[in-house]
Amino acid sequence: MPRHHYVPQFMLSRWATNGKLVTYQWHARAGKVLESAASVRSVCQIEDLNAFYGLPKDQKYFPEDWFTKNVDTPAARALTAMISGRADRLPKDHRAAWAKLLLSFAVRTPEALRMMGVQETRKAFDAATGRAKGPPHLEAKVTAIIKANMPKLERNFPLNAAMEIVSQPVKQAVIEGMHWWCRRFDRHPIIVGDRPLLTHPRQPRPCGVPLDAQDLLIALPIAPNLAFFAASNTKTRAKIRNTPLEKLARIINEETIWRATDYVFAHNRAMRDFLTGRLEGKAAGTWHPRP
Repeated sequence: MPRHHYVPQFMLSRWATNGKLVTYQWHARAGKVLESAASVRSVCQIEDLNAFYGLPKDQKYFPEDWFTKNVDTPAARALTAMISGRADRLPKDHRAAWAKLLLSFAVRTPEALRMMGVQETRKAFDAATGRAKGPPHLEAKVTAIIKANMPKLERNFPLNAAMEIVSQPVKQAVIEGMHWWCRRFDRHPIIVGDRPLLTHPRQPRPCGVPLDAQDLLIALPIAPNLAFFAASNTKTRAKIRNTPLEKLARIINEETIWRATDYVFAHNRAMRDFLTGRLEGKAAGTWHPRP
């Protein structure tokens, strides 16, 4: 079975050397932080994550193909343009592609797909049973059929919902209308995590984006020395732009550790002590990011 990435490889590869990332993970059984090297292809992926259940092979991988064609490939081109130019001067098509990528993080994590699977299936089940007007024995058959197909429905509904959400022009317009810029950290390297999108206000679910927040701030590490920012108002933008680079790098790195589910990735081993101490503290409940 193919393995599908929920963090695009084109992003992770910016931290790789010869295709390898330095990875850090809290290992509960060992009771310590493990440091290792892993290929970009082997991390942040799950077998058949973006696959429909119960469909022929030529239709099964439609969601993965859709994300690749409509989100990741255009966003990779936008990232190249952003790194070589300026985020606030991206052409319209690149800006739209990047907004779509930012939206996609909120709905393509394993947590999001699991949650939407239950919610969307329950809504469909309730709607179907509510419309049933036939004799009781026929209604019972309909209910039995739906219940028998529940695993397939819980898998397929969230993928359809994810593609729909990412494609909504109104949601894209919110992000496209924000103030965009990048900051470079040549002397203060930044890391990336397995839930890389960072937002304020912080959301309960990793990579969630509160589009209706008046002080919405989005941050996304895009290279070991570069981070993307989007702010909904000029006050928030000014605050971040005036933050000293060393402090801002610490904030990004600590928030990345806090939001990660399993792994954080670094370009090299220079930040070993920083990462190890905070991952240990996170596991023990003795550390959390400073405001």
